Amino acid sequence: PLIPSVLEQSWKNRNLSSIPVELDHSLQVLDLSNNAIEHLNILNLKTLEKLDLSYNRLNFIEKDAFKELVHMDYLNLAMNLLDSNVINNSKAFLNLYGLKQLDISLNNLDSEAVGLYIQNATALEQIALNGNSLTRLTPDLFANNRNLVTIDFENNNIFEIEEGTFEHLEKLSVLNLARNNLVHVCDFQLYQLTSLNLSQNSIQFFLSQQNENMYLLKNLDLGYNNLLYFPVLPKKNRLKYLHLQYNKIGALGLEVSISEAKLLHQNLTQDTEEIRNNTSDSKDLLKSLLKLRYIDLKANDFRDFSLTSLSDLMQNLEMLNLSDNCLQKISLGMLGKDNDNQTQAKPISLPFLRHINLQDNEIEYLPKVVFDSLPKLEMLILKGNGVKLCLAKTNISTDTCVSFRGIRSLKHLDLRENGLETIVPYAFIKTQLMSLDLAGNTNLFLGKRSLEGLQRSLKSLSISNSNASSSRVFIPCMTKLRSLNISHNRFHNLSQSFRCLPLTVLDLRSNNFTSLDSVLTNVAVTLDLIYISNNAYSCCNTRWLSVLNKSQIRIPDLDQASCQYESAGNITFHSLLKHNIQCRSVFWISPSIIWAVMLSELLEFLHQEPVEENMMPRCMKKTVIKNQGYSTKY
Repeated sequence: PLIPSVLEQSWKNRNLSSIPVELDHSLQVLDLSNNAIEHLNILNLKTLEKLDLSYNRLNFIEKDAFKELVHMDYLNLAMNLLDSNVINNSKAFLNLYGLKQLDISLNNLDSEAVGLYIQNATALEQIALNGNSLTRLTPDLFANNRNLVTIDFENNNIFEIEEGTFEHLEKLSVLNLARNNLVHVCDFQLYQLTSLNLSQNSIQFFLSQQNENMYLLKNLDLGYNNLLYFPVLPKKNRLKYLHLQYNKIGALGLEVSISEAKLLHQNLTQDTEEIRNNTSDSKDLLKSLLKLRYIDLKANDFRDFSLTSLSDLMQNLEMLNLSDNCLQKISLGMLGKDNDNQTQAKPISLPFLRHINLQDNEIEYLPKVVFDSLPKLEMLILKGNGVKLCLAKTNISTDTCVSFRGIRSLKHLDLRENGLETIVPYAFIKTQLMSLDLAGNTNLFLGKRSLEGLQRSLKSLSISNSNASSSRVFIPCMTKLRSLNISHNRFHNLSQSFRCLPLTVLDLRSNNFTSLDSVLTNVAVTLDLIYISNNAYSCCNTRWLSVLNKSQIRIPDLDQASCQYESAGNITFHSLLKHNIQCRSVFWISPSIIWAVMLSELLEFLHQEPVEENMMPRCMKKTVIKNQGYSTKY
């Protein structure tokens, strides 16, 4: 027999002031959200499993309102007025012993009120408490909720968490404490957690208990805090994702930031024996970072970054974000040890690092050892630096430039806004780049050999906002190029070199095109998508638009495109799509008319008096030139 479908009913956004009386008694899912319901009476819906009353004005719940809802496992009461009549309302929740998911966010509740509402919800697995008024968390808050797996405290006013609040919740896996007022985490020992979000607090340090327990934590978010040092993590952990963006880490370098954090932990825990035996060897002290796959250090205070430390501490790292720091270089050792030109006793290797973001720093060069130590580097973001490209004479990066030649693993390179004016010949030879972004490099010049070597690999190229023009950009035949962005430049046509580009996406916005005839001639065959707005199109030459439309090429910004019409010295602008300008015939003559005029004049010529034979070519040429010039005037 067929299994009947879940019976659902939605009364969302109906401006209801009470529960509808005509509800089907066999309902399993009921949505009454976004109404004006203030009172909740007895619901005689014995099969109901999910109830959504969020975004109402609920302030009174009858004692037996939920008594018949023996199968309900999901209840959403977010954005109501549950801070009113708490003692009375909480009595209704005594019947929700089977409830698994509860959302009472945005109700201005304090800890005492929350405790009353959930005291009998022994089966509760997920609770959302974000946007309330909790300040202190105590052990009695979840005393009866030992099955909790996920707790969301985001956007409260929590400044203190007493020991024992979460330790007894052995199933707790996800804890969100973002956007609160926590200042210190002195003794983290929640070994059962897999994800902890402490972002957007005021945390100055994060210290874990250094015992032999295995911590299951995989994701730790400490972004947007006041950290001066790296967090001290448990000795044994499974941490893979560490978010430390927008803090104050790194002014003294990577190794010092780590070793100072450990010393701080020793002082605070008064571990005098460990202090006495301390060798300040951060590599041994911070083995807890070895399993990291991703670390976000965006917007900190790094001026120098040690590849040696990174290699020793985070050998399994796959993604590194160091954008928006104060980096001037990537070195091999600690700050003050310039080993860039010294032979290293131990080779540096980060064998799994694939993605590095160095955007918005002050980097002008990268030593060759950076690329030698990154055999799997696929994506490098250098936007907003001062990178200078090495000339073709050298294949190694010096202390004044950087060479990308021969980096065969590199697939995606972002060089936006680096002040590059000339892309030197063979800049990317012997690479397999698939995407290259050169946008925002003013007065950019791409010569005939600038992109040499990328003909069979490059799929996406951007030179937007570079003050570039047809005469300053040469793009060779690229058999894989699918996306080209030349927006915000000075192009007025596309040269014949574009003919061998199998483009599917083309961005021509904000250039000097008066028509797109050159597009039809050179690249329209393979196009699927084109952006054309903010150009100086003529209202009297829009035949190209009809051709594009008939070719079923998508033009997402067509309604934003305009054309201009000149009459009596005045220029007016009109919608390219909807204009009704009636152009005089002199502004546009089709090729058939040109041939008709030429034929007419030829016949007239044949009936005229004979002329000297050597004069005929000169006269014929003059006539053709005259007609061609006339036909294209507008």
